[in-house]
Amino acid sequence: MASRDETQDPHKLKEKLLLKYQDISLDELDHGYELETSQGACFCLETKENIKIKIPSPHRIEKIIIEDLKLLKGIGQSKEIKLKSEGYKTLKDLCEHPRHGSDAEVICQLVENQDFQKISDWINDVYFPSHPLNTFCMSARDPENFLFMDIETLGLDGVPLILIGVARAFKGKVETVQYLLRDLGEEKAVLESFISLVDEETLMVSFNGRRFDAPFIKRRLKHHHMDLDLPEDHLDLLYPSRSKWKSDLPNCQLQTLEKYLFGIERIDDVPGYLVPEFYKTYLKEGNIGPLIPIIEHNREDVITLIRLLSLIQKES
Repeated sequence: MASRDETQDPHKLKEKLLLKYQDISLDELDHGYELETSQGACFCLETKENIKIKIPSPHRIEKIIIEDLKLLKGIGQSKEIKLKSEGYKTLKDLCEHPRHGSDAEVICQLVENQDFQKISDWINDVYFPSHPLNTFCMSARDPENFLFMDIETLGLDGVPLILIGVARAFKGKVETVQYLLRDLGEEKAVLESFISLVDEETLMVSFNGRRFDAPFIKRRLKHHHMDLDLPEDHLDLLYPSRSKWKSDLPNCQLQTLEKYLFGIERIDDVPGYLVPEFYKTYLKEGNIGPLIPIIEHNREDVITLIRLLSLIQKES
């Protein structure tokens, strides 16, 4: 049996996988099957995970919002302390204030209507998108509307996808669905399969997806002249993670957060920068071995997003 140090060496790992899977095809993998689309076929893997998508209760969100006077322009921390000492404990109290009353009434009405999307827009304007309140507001929806996603690619730009992985609520549990290109000609089928999961109610949840994943997918859709759209609502957990843990951890990479926040340290994992090399080896050798850690890496990423969102909400 290989030692742990050997399995952590990505090139030794690749050699081991090529040997292990030399006589095994994708069709023999558990939970995998060929998926037909109007753009051709691709390979799909589905698994069920015993983990729940936790969302904050509307009551808790309302309480936090109503007690934050700093949501009003012109009120900072020191002024909030002063106003509360004068008896203005909540935004409802401020509705009677001669200067801040009109703005306070607007927010209180949004809270009463549970219009968390407009409250989120307000927070973006007053604070910043990564503010914990914004994470709460964007998360106030049916768990089945969450789409946790992560992509693997052949590079940073101008190259095809390798894999799109998602996690979503399914009958009280979580289902992971991964759309894999068996060859580069299947990219259109993978893109169509992914877009078929989204609608106007979808909240896409990612890690650095606003800067990388979403723009990458949009460029690939444009490259193939596919008139399909991503959902407008996008919660990128990189920013609230940095806001909460930047000063406490070596960095805020997803696997660093996994290690320090959840005690998870991956074994036989392929580093992100080597994913293209592993995939090209699969194409060249016709051996699925190098695909296996890419698939598992992607699946673990989307599951970690669920854990991370739950922790951000719990500690906010």
